[in-house]
Parts: sequence; C-alpha cells; structure tokens
Amino acid sequence: MKVLSIPAGHVYPAALRPRDGWPDIQVLEDPVIDPAEPDRWWPHPALRRDWWEREPRKVDLCHLHFGFEHLDAAETRDFVAVLAQRHIPLVLTIHDLDNPHLAEQRAFHQQLKFLTAAAAQVLTLSQGAAEIIRERYGRDALVVPHPAVVPNPPTLPGRPTPGVGVFLKSLRSNVVADPHFYRDLATGMGETNPLQFYLHREQADSDLARELTPARLNLHQPMDDHTLHDTIARHRVVVLPYLRGTHSGWLEMCLDLGVSVAVPDCGCYLSQAQGSPAVAQYRTAEGTDAARAVTELLRQEPPPPREHPFDNIAFHHQLYRALREGTLA
Repeated sequence: MKVLSIPAGHVYPAALRPRDGWPDIQVLEDPVIDPAEPDRWWPHPALRRDWWEREPRKVDLCHLHFGFEHLDAAETRDFVAVLAQRHIPLVLTIHDLDNPHLAEQRAFHQQLKFLTAAAAQVLTLSQGAAEIIRERYGRDALVVPHPAVVPNPPTLPGRPTPGVGVFLKSLRSNVVADPHFYRDLATGMGETNPLQFYLHREQADSDLARELTPARLNLHQPMDDHTLHDTIARHRVVVLPYLRGTHSGWLEMCLDLGVSVAVPDCGCYLSQAQGSPAVAQYRTAEGTDAARAVTELLRQEPPPPREHPFDNIAFHHQLYRALREGTLA
C-alpha cells in the first residue's frame, strides 16, 4: 500500500510512522522542489492536476496535513476531484482552523469546507477543534493527540532556573509585533523578572528589536534541534506570543521538555494541552494578562516531561489499512 502524505518529511507526519517504515505501507517521500533547498517540500506538486496526469501515479491513499493555502477555491475543488476520479480516499488532519500565516481567513475557511466534505476521515488535535469543526463544517473529527516532538528530552543538571523565554524567531505574521505587549509583560512580572527574548539575527534592525531592552534580547542564527531543545529546557516558562492559529508544535515541544507554557486564548492551545497544569491561558495580545499567567506558572513546581500514552503509529497504520480495505467503521 502506498500513501501520499502532504507533507511526509515534516516532524509531525514523520512521527506518525516507524523510523524505518512499515513492512506493508510505504509513505512516499516528499518531492525535491529545489535542489538548492533539498528539505523544502512546498508547494507540493501533487496538489495540482498536472502532477497526476504527467505519468501514472501509484497511490492508494492521500493524507493531507497542511501546505495547501496557496490554492484558490477552484484549485482546491480540482484537487479533491482528482482524488475522487482515481478512487483515492483522503485523510485530512486539520492542524489549523485559522491559518496562522494569513491575516484574512475567508478563503482558507472555504478550502476547509471543500476538504472536510470530501475527506473519508477527518482528524484533528484537540477536542476544542473537533467541536468547531462540527459546528462549521458538519463533520465529526477524531481527536488524535499530538505526537512527541522531543521523544528523548535532554537531561540538565539540577533544577531549571526561573527563566522565562519568548522565542520570536523571524517575526512571522502570527507573532505579536506591538512592543507594548512585551513591555507590559516585563512590567507585570516585576523589575527583577527573568524574562529573555530570542530573535533571529536577520531581524536585528526590526522595529521590535529596537524597542526591546538590549540586556533581555538574544540575537541568534536559527537553531538546530539540539541547540533549540537545550535552550528551551533551561527555562521554567515559555510564552507563546501568537495572534492567531489553532494548535502548536512549540507548545508540545515545551511540554516534552518539562517547561511550562503561557498560551493565548485564540485557537485551541489550552484544549491541546488536555488539562495540563503546566499550561496557563492569557488574553491574546494583552501583555499584563500574559504576565499574570506566567506568574501563576512560576509559583508551581516544574512539571515533568510530558508523557505520550497514545500510540499514533499504531492508530495511523490501522486507519490506513481500514480505508484501503473498506473496513472503516
């Protein structure tokens, strides 16, 4: 059985299958879009009809995760039609109910309407998202917990410092850019607060970088996984400064590392955390309320690394086989 996963190599879909693959299911590798960027899989060519028509494609099932927002409504319907014409069942995992990289969501919501209607099975990552999917699109989505992002967290000597980190990366559009949010966050935590900001060096001349207190600002190149995990693990709390979105791999990564997380009330971040006391919610883009959430988390004992009892690999293997064999209940 051959599965087309869009994408396949990203950390999330890669965690849904054994490292060495299944003996009876082959997940097709991502195409190389640009040899100069061998890890870039987007825009995935299988989302367009011409990829299917250039040569015969042996695909038994398609599992779509993300990376389709560049399609317009007609192209999205055409992708669905291509699968239907070839009798290829579609599994849709809804990671984002609102695309974090888009300010205007109407076109993205329309895409989700087409995709949820066509999918043989809809999955999502939290109960909160499943309820919204039912309300918006009339589909019952199975809730599949996020797989581990850091299956083997680093062991640091002693207890973590009371540090609080805000990782701004390259200041994508879903990150709060208003310096008042960060000033209010720092002020609300008190003069001696252990707040540190992390920002890609390419953003050193950004308006926000100029507004942040130099002693709190860490400019850096993009970190590899080992460095990133080690840096996060040295904090007690991480603040996710998001304006929109639904679920977060960063949230999961922090919990895997035993680091508490302050999350905004947009999206379904709190629902994704499944009641973990290591997660506190604040009002989106309100720095004073974010400081309140951080202070609450700092009063608690450091959490242990998160456990993942749900077997994502076994679940997806069973789901793919059931859809291929027509035995899905």
